[in-house]
Amino acid sequence: MQVEKNKVIGIHYTISLDEEGEVFSNLDFETEEYVHGAIAIFPMVAKALEGHKVNDEVQITLPPQHAYGAMNEKLIKSFSNSLFENINDFEIGSFIQVPDGTEAKLLQKNIDTILVDTNHPLAGATIHYNIKIVSIRQATEIEIQRGLTEAFIKSCDGSPNCC
Repeated sequence: MQVEKNKVIGIHYTISLDEEGEVFSNLDFETEEYVHGAIAIFPMVAKALEGHKVNDEVQITLPPQHAYGAMNEKLIKSFSNSLFENINDFEIGSFIQVPDGTEAKLLQKNIDTILVDTNHPLAGATIHYNIKIVSIRQATEIEIQRGLTEAFIKSCDGSPNCC
């Protein structure tokens, strides 16, 4: 069996950046599964995996425009300190939730305001993937219809953007 549309693909991967080395690996965790052909992974990654078989390893480099996008200066925002209960507990570089519910990296604390970056943490980064295909199986009808694995559908708690 090979990677193609409407197959559930199980992968292990390592993601790294040029300047920082390894960022994340799921090698010590359960295999991550997705429905190939659904919008579950970056399109360039899906294309790179097409036609491969179990135990194949694929390396691909994604420039920012094919990953998390370029840094957007408009997403660096200032908020009044009065909007946060525990402003003194926040550390520079930590991630906090801003009033619209977005997670943001705290860049600066001032007397009356804070400055945060709401870009994705990997925005602007070139990402290097090393992917090993661990399993391939035919997707069920519900997986094909929803574009999600049955395990993910069963784990959905009904919250917005869950499934």
